[in-house]
Amino acid sequence: MPISDHQLLRQHLLDPSDSALVTLINRHLPLVHSVARRVTANDEAARDISQTVFLRLVKKAKKIPPSLPLTAWFHRETHSASVDYVRSEIRRQKREQTAASLDAMNDTPEPWNQLAPEIDSAIDELSKNDRSLVLLRFYQNKTHPQIADELGIKEDAARMRTNRALEKLRTILTKRGITTSAALLASTLPTNAINPAPASLATSITTSLQTLPATTGTLAIVKTHLLTFGAITIGAAAVTTQQIKINRLQEAQHEGRLPPATSSSSSRSTFTPGTTNEPNLLAIFANPDPSERLHLLQQYSLHLPTNRISEALDLLRQKTPDWDSESKMLTHLLLTRWAKADPEAAFSSLDNANFSLERGHAISVLAALTSLNPQRTANWLTSPESSQAFYPVVGHILSGTIAKEWARQDPKAALAWSRTLADQQQAGAYSGVLGTIAATDPQKAASLALTLEPGDARDHILSEIAESWARHSPKEALAWTTKLDSDEKSHTTAVALKSWSETDPAKAAQYLDQQPNSNYLELIASQWSRRDPAKAANWVASKSQSPERNSALGKTLWNWTTQNPAAATAWVQSQPDGPAKDQALAGLAIAAVEFDPHTALEWAQKISESSFRDELTRRTFTTWAHRDPKTAHQWGKENNFKSDD
Repeated sequence: MPISDHQLLRQHLLDPSDSALVTLINRHLPLVHSVARRVTANDEAARDISQTVFLRLVKKAKKIPPSLPLTAWFHRETHSASVDYVRSEIRRQKREQTAASLDAMNDTPEPWNQLAPEIDSAIDELSKNDRSLVLLRFYQNKTHPQIADELGIKEDAARMRTNRALEKLRTILTKRGITTSAALLASTLPTNAINPAPASLATSITTSLQTLPATTGTLAIVKTHLLTFGAITIGAAAVTTQQIKINRLQEAQHEGRLPPATSSSSSRSTFTPGTTNEPNLLAIFANPDPSERLHLLQQYSLHLPTNRISEALDLLRQKTPDWDSESKMLTHLLLTRWAKADPEAAFSSLDNANFSLERGHAISVLAALTSLNPQRTANWLTSPESSQAFYPVVGHILSGTIAKEWARQDPKAALAWSRTLADQQQAGAYSGVLGTIAATDPQKAASLALTLEPGDARDHILSEIAESWARHSPKEALAWTTKLDSDEKSHTTAVALKSWSETDPAKAAQYLDQQPNSNYLELIASQWSRRDPAKAANWVASKSQSPERNSALGKTLWNWTTQNPAAATAWVQSQPDGPAKDQALAGLAIAAVEFDPHTALEWAQKISESSFRDELTRRTFTTWAHRDPKTAHQWGKENNFKSDD
């Protein structure tokens, strides 16, 4: 049996001169290089990123949790480094290069050519567990028994969870405008996701790592390589780390906070170098009062001259984290102001933007331009010169943005325009128009949606309408979903009930009590148990014996245990023996295994049904043994428990 990745990693930490690192490089380099090459579309960059990822492995080896498959770790690190590289390159990409690359994509309609630009970022959106399953199954081509063994779960569970993870991946891709199926993904990924790395690359990486003088040298080299992606890290949290001195903050606040408004030039406001009042902006972000901070940011966006907006945006990129919501808000406000003040320059910027990588900024500009002249942005989208708009994902997003803004002014005209589009552009436009209408008139949006051709686009907008409608008129929304065709009815009803359960689970439960079936019992119980687990548990327990009821009870107890283990335990112990109590005990055990595996095993062994008890005990013990083998096996000896682990 081959030695596992984590055993090799531990072996390398004990003896860096050993061949363990070489084995890890040879084992995972094809994945690393394939992801880097796919994201960057650059052979040299893929080589550099591959080396950087393995340098990161050396640096972070001690911190990688044993429960995380190294395949998942390598994929995330590689995707992160690759995206950083692309972001640093985008500012100097020429229009011809962008157009040429997009033309090449449009000339190759095969499934993989559509998936390749988006697949790795889509996988990165999955949860940690789902991402591990997809990578193990379709990147490493492992069988379900092998996955089950590696993750310490049952083979049937591995198969079921992998299928669910693949379906979630398909859903993410659909939202990005890529229509595919789980079956197509399952057949396409294994043959395309991983390709052989250049023959000399493994040797090059191995040599560079094994010749490092010491740990400090390793860290220095890691730092050097990370700096090659300099402009990447759009967002080292400098505002937070610098922590502007209190006296400077107070001084900035007492000075009136912001300079007075100055008139902006009426001529074309091209982005020109200048001086932005950096202390004022940084002082705003350092303000400890959130409401005052938001007010100051809005005032800053209104008072800043348009010819200095570019400098402010550069400052935001340098001084605030990429994920910061307030930085994103200010960026949107500034770009909107600039686009409305100088639409000619804004349209010119759209021609040079790379929407697949900087969607947020370009979309803000596009939305502002549409509010000024929707017909002009519509013409821009369908112009043959707008080659990017015909790439499926980009076209879906751009048409949706235009349609959303246009629908606020003239929904009939927006819908008429949407009907003239094709493929993904039309799907995005319908979503933009009908999603906007649904916010104020869901019945009208629903009627219009039913005129669409059956397919993923229609399914998506029906779900969106059901969710929006159920927020304020859930009974009306559900009355509508029950009239849909059987395939559409099931999903939209679930979406509407979930939306209702998030705001008023008790009334959603009361509604379900009046229905002839309990198909959505677990859905409501899951939402309710996050707000009031005791009421949710009592409601589920009052239902007649059924597999749906038992499953819902297990989910409810899982949620309850993560909030209040003592109360959940007391409730379970008060229940009569039987399948329902067994499911509740299972919920306790599954929730507790993360923080108290010893107690989890005790609960698992209280299950009355023998096969269920034995299976859950085995799975719980296996999870514990992977995390803390010494303590787990000591418990096994004390309790005469035998395991294959």
